[in-house]
Amino acid sequence: MKLAIRVVLLLLPLLALGTSGDRADATPTQCSQIRQVRRLAIQQGLDDANLATLEAQYCNTAQPSAVEVIPPPTATQECLDLTIMTRLARMSQGNSNLVRLVETQQQFACGLANTWGRAIIEYPNGQRAKIGDNWNYPNGQTAKFGAIWKYPNGQTAKVASRWYYPNGEIAKFGRRWSYPTGQSANFENLVTWACSVISRDECASRLLALRNTNDFWSEMATLELAWQAMINDK
Repeated sequence: MKLAIRVVLLLLPLLALGTSGDRADATPTQCSQIRQVRRLAIQQGLDDANLATLEAQYCNTAQPSAVEVIPPPTATQECLDLTIMTRLARMSQGNSNLVRLVETQQQFACGLANTWGRAIIEYPNGQRAKIGDNWNYPNGQTAKFGAIWKYPNGQTAKVASRWYYPNGEIAKFGRRWSYPTGQSANFENLVTWACSVISRDECASRLLALRNTNDFWSEMATLELAWQAMINDK
């Protein structure tokens, strides 16, 4: 009960701001305070719509990120590879021109399946995207070589049963997960922490992709969730 009172007391000045202030006047400190309160509330099962509304107002998180679409079983290998590349590029490069170049190739590969299957594919900047079965990013960095996946910054993303974050820290080895800082965590704690940092709506949309924790696409979605949380938590 005392903890519940503490949360309410912390919320009172923030709720007052929410009714009288404007998001343009919000400060990073206010956003940080709101996220600290929300994290405490989640841990104690006290999360409610008021907290999500405040976060959306002061942390600019009103629009949740769209859940990544998994290619259908009938998708070509080019569609599968470029979908993976697009998601790895977004994690490492945000919304850069490099990401948009990869995404454009992905849209063509997944939308024009009957016209693809070429051995050599090039980006508009002249950089070769595909040579044989191997892929490169528009900056010339290897994306896929054999069974090894990499980020556009050169860091390894996946090899064998190991996943890595864009900062080089191991994300998953076998069935064991880690935070982006390198500290070990079980799956439930990792997801709980991530969802306490990102907005509630974004968490809800991303959790839809985590149905099978040992599935390739679910593992990638978990990686994306944890990495987004680390970015938001800075």
